[in-house]
Amino acid sequence: MDNETIARTFMELADVLELTGEVQFKVRAFRTASRAIEGFAESIADKVTSGGKLKLAGVGDGMIRRIKELATTGKLEELDERKKQLPGGLMDLMNLPGIGIKTAQQVWKERGITSVDELETAAKQGALRDLPRFGEKREEKLIAAITAWRKRASAPKRWPMAEALETAEALCARVRAMPGVLECQFAGSLRRRRETVGDLDILVAAEASHAIAIMDAWSTMPEVAEILAKGETKTSVVLKGGMQADLRVVPRESFGAALQYFTGSKEHNVAMRTIAVKLKLKVSEYGVFDAKDKSIAGVDEAEVYQAIGLQWMPPEMRENRGEIDLAKNDALPKLVELGDLKGDLHMHTVESDGKSTLEEMIEAARMAGRKYVAITEHSQSLAIAKGVTKERLRAHIQRIRELREKFDGKMTILAGLESDILADGALDMADELKQLDWVIGSVHSKLDMDRESMTKRVVRAIESGMIDCLGHATGRMLGHREASALDIEQVLHALKRTGTAIELNSSPLRLDIHENGARMARDLGVLVAINSDAHSTRELSFLKYGIGIARRAWLGPEHVLTTKSAKALTEWRAARAS
Repeated sequence: MDNETIARTFMELADVLELTGEVQFKVRAFRTASRAIEGFAESIADKVTSGGKLKLAGVGDGMIRRIKELATTGKLEELDERKKQLPGGLMDLMNLPGIGIKTAQQVWKERGITSVDELETAAKQGALRDLPRFGEKREEKLIAAITAWRKRASAPKRWPMAEALETAEALCARVRAMPGVLECQFAGSLRRRRETVGDLDILVAAEASHAIAIMDAWSTMPEVAEILAKGETKTSVVLKGGMQADLRVVPRESFGAALQYFTGSKEHNVAMRTIAVKLKLKVSEYGVFDAKDKSIAGVDEAEVYQAIGLQWMPPEMRENRGEIDLAKNDALPKLVELGDLKGDLHMHTVESDGKSTLEEMIEAARMAGRKYVAITEHSQSLAIAKGVTKERLRAHIQRIRELREKFDGKMTILAGLESDILADGALDMADELKQLDWVIGSVHSKLDMDRESMTKRVVRAIESGMIDCLGHATGRMLGHREASALDIEQVLHALKRTGTAIELNSSPLRLDIHENGARMARDLGVLVAINSDAHSTRELSFLKYGIGIARRAWLGPEHVLTTKSAKALTEWRAARAS
């Protein structure tokens, strides 16, 4: 039972309590506990079940009791009982993008609406516009939101890269410990770092005599909820939580060929096999074979590619988008790696909506190998995220500058702000921005503006010359909120004209800009800042997800702003201002 699951359960309980009209202090207590648990560096379940003392603000004896219950039973009876008291469909209604708890409560109490279907019917009939904070336009937006929600709900389930990666790594660690396993690796679209994943492909090298025992061990793991199919070399299961995972066992001499084949993509593999046929070779998951059916490669991927005259290429490039032609000439570009990143220019502390203190974030970033950070709290217009007032910002800047002495020589600390781009394109707290070392401009509200208006809004903010970087440009939340209508090409040209960077936000549900936007930025010469947007020390590790998207966009270190040294970054910013 990981911290995220416990935190999510507590937040869901808070939502249910608020929906049913529970006293606010109790609702706040669960929300506070949820945020604290999510940001806790250790496994909180292990901590409380082992009898260790837990000193965590907002997590008292009552919360610890509930954590133990979740850790030992996998559920929270209090939440289950509360949900049983709600009308069916109300939870779906509450979680519908564009609705939220307050609106769900309002339409339930005042119109008796308890499902998405009922809400859609009422909106189409104009039966909501007389409610406070409603109107005809609000009804139209609700109908559009419900249409988008139905489209997502009917699509095959896909999992965020981060969740799939964490699951796959844990499964591989378990499988490597099984007797007879020589090698284990995940393949598929996850290895190519697609932003979402349909299922997991786990590949094992083992002697044939161990295959059945490995399949038995795989199908009886505690993570398994259902066995879909079981054979001697392949077993498919559904994990608790709903994700499908397929395990394949191959001989050691075929492992490289199988890893290449099951990594894909299909289009990349077809292009490879077309080349092989011209050379009178055959490429399959078992190896590379000559005209006499003799195996000439297969143990590792590099020799599979070499056998047909290609340079080995990183999995993230394997989409048949030109990588094959480059590999023929040994001309593949060097892709950016996590170790290339020197800094992280977007993070929050408890001063706004973060969960860790200023000192904790700086020290954790230093331990993670960053040489500089920008602390970028939300600006005051974003009240929901505890945006800083002018007075709080000035005090915060002072604390950051005092901390520079403590970290002198170890870390460069920049005083920054994530300034909200307002509806007309003006920047929140514009008169305070000149005193800062780093400014991000981001849109957080009115994300449903039409394409022309949203584009003008963002371009105006860029052309103000007051921001160094455009943050999470499209505002999307994978699986929850569609990207804003934005002419990304116009935006990138504005960034180019002004010498402004664009962010690749590494938060797992954002990954914004997407890989196509990042590739367009590269082609135009717009620098990309790979940032974590961390709200806790744990989230500083989000950078690895952004790196995956950057590599899919074929970004090299030279295309990424945050690979620059602190000195080079300062010089870049000074050149922009001149």
